[in-house]
Amino acid sequence: MKVIARVSKFVVGVVAFLALAPTLLRAFISPNSITIGWVIIGAMIVIRVAQISVAVSPDWVIVRNFFRTTHVPVWEAEIEFGETESERGLMSDAGGKYDAGGRTLYVRRQWNGDRLHIGVAPRFGTEPERIHDELVDAIREARAA
Repeated sequence: MKVIARVSKFVVGVVAFLALAPTLLRAFISPNSITIGWVIIGAMIVIRVAQISVAVSPDWVIVRNFFRTTHVPVWEAEIEFGETESERGLMSDAGGKYDAGGRTLYVRRQWNGDRLHIGVAPRFGTEPERIHDELVDAIREARAA
């Protein structure tokens, strides 16, 4: 299986700090079953955020978003960009790359037309194009095998 993109370790670290620091502190100050439960919930959130990715296996395109993992057959998968977001969005750099409008990356199923959002792909910058190109290449290789 070839992993195309995953969540950065920095983001996982920030989520771990935000989710676990208050609960661990509370568990050390006054340990009881409720605080231990909150620590376990925080750990599950961090683990799931660390699993967010998009990968291609010989048979499937696997998209792991926070709430769901979806397997799309390689023969059905097409990678496409969504519609351009409004240029009046919250991000602006006075005519630079952010003003071009962000685009969401999707996996489209050929036969039924469903679109699946790739949550790990950012909307702005050059990273969505890299993920798109690598996904297209990996799907081509899987189909040829």
